[in-house]
Amino acid sequence: MTMKNIKSLLVVLFFGVATIQAKDKIKEVETIEALMEVASKNGQHVKMKPGVYSIADYLNKETTAKLLAALPAATKQQKRPPRWFLRFNGNNNTFDFTGVTFEINTELYKILPYGYMRCIFIEGNGNTLKGLTIKNTGPKDIGSSGNILSVFGDNTLLEDVQLYVSGSTYGYGDLFGKGGPNLTNLQKQSGIMIAGKNNTLRRCKVFSRAFGHCFYIQTQGLVTDNVLLEDCYAEGEMRSTNDMLAERGGLAEKLNYRSVYQNRDGRFIINLGYTKALCEDGFRTYGGVGKVTLRNCTAKNTRAGFEIGGTNDAKNQTILEGCQAIGAERAFLIGSNVIVKKCSGDIQFGPLLYLRENTVGTDVELELLPGIPKSLVHTIATIAGKNHRVKLYAKDSQATMPILPIMLGFGMPAHGEMSSPILPMETENVVLVNELNHTLVIKNDDAKNIDSKSVSLELSNSETQTINGRGKW
Repeated sequence: MTMKNIKSLLVVLFFGVATIQAKDKIKEVETIEALMEVASKNGQHVKMKPGVYSIADYLNKETTAKLLAALPAATKQQKRPPRWFLRFNGNNNTFDFTGVTFEINTELYKILPYGYMRCIFIEGNGNTLKGLTIKNTGPKDIGSSGNILSVFGDNTLLEDVQLYVSGSTYGYGDLFGKGGPNLTNLQKQSGIMIAGKNNTLRRCKVFSRAFGHCFYIQTQGLVTDNVLLEDCYAEGEMRSTNDMLAERGGLAEKLNYRSVYQNRDGRFIINLGYTKALCEDGFRTYGGVGKVTLRNCTAKNTRAGFEIGGTNDAKNQTILEGCQAIGAERAFLIGSNVIVKKCSGDIQFGPLLYLRENTVGTDVELELLPGIPKSLVHTIATIAGKNHRVKLYAKDSQATMPILPIMLGFGMPAHGEMSSPILPMETENVVLVNELNHTLVIKNDDAKNIDSKSVSLELSNSETQTINGRGKW
């Protein structure tokens, strides 16, 4: 045997031994009890046997006692401490859940004390979870006022995680409230919450049949920065207000068809002609978070496809790239210091864009997808705030489109509720590029330093309120 052949054999033997050792390092678990035993340890590669696992079966008398003993007590600083069923507090672990489904019966929420429910709680750092499916079972009208999965640790990676969420006061969207004042107990139930640093979600999906957010990013008292969501999907469902008003024997009738929102005629009542999302937002960010990037994400039939709550003093801009909102109550609701590029949305049930009042420094380019609204929609976009650039366009200039206005110098209606009035708001130093030739631009007379380039008609607000300059109609 030549020296060259000997070296080749040694290489083969080395990698063969390395492969065997790597396989030996994989910890295989077949029960939730075994999973929780390793979830608090470090530096492991854990694979769970494919199958359906019930959290109710796991929570026997002994495991429930251990769980309750581990939960933190409420304090003045943390009035709603985290409550969980499964906690991953070890570090630098990889969990392969391919083919695994966790079932969470909504009746289980009552066994835990008051706090913020985080059914699956990823608290450790450097962890990877792959392939997990989580489904709610049990009564559809019980929510936890929390979420199904929370990420608190840094350097977390979630890949191909799917949630099927149910359980809340459901069927009316936010018409009865969304945090106060409320006409009834909402029992919110959200999907995935992300806090912490350097966390990434890829190809994760949330199918919501509950009143709550699908994906949302918050600080929760932590430094939340450098968060990436890529190729993620959020889906809710829609319901017409006509259907709600025709309902007999349900919650709407019990509440006399009232709403917390004041309509254009001054009444606090559900209004005919609109379509409401029954969940909250597809993708939501709150103020105080650092750098966030949403890339190639899609929201369908949610309240806002993308509600980005950037703050005026944010050091980093939130970036939306290649994102799409389909059939949302409002496609993009944007705050300060946000960049939106190569994104698109339709106006089946609501506006393409609300660029909020009292915001600064946002750059938006949005494609309007073709199609006629399926219920009442009053505007393609409202644009307010300072130092913005907005470009609206359609790829097919000949496609069927509605003749609706772009309202420049107007804020979104209160709470984003379409049946509420759209009012003029302070607007300054805004560049608008309108390439939608089927629309018109209505500009607030008091808007300052506006650079508007529009292929369609542009009118001042006062012009639309008078006839031949001779007074109001």
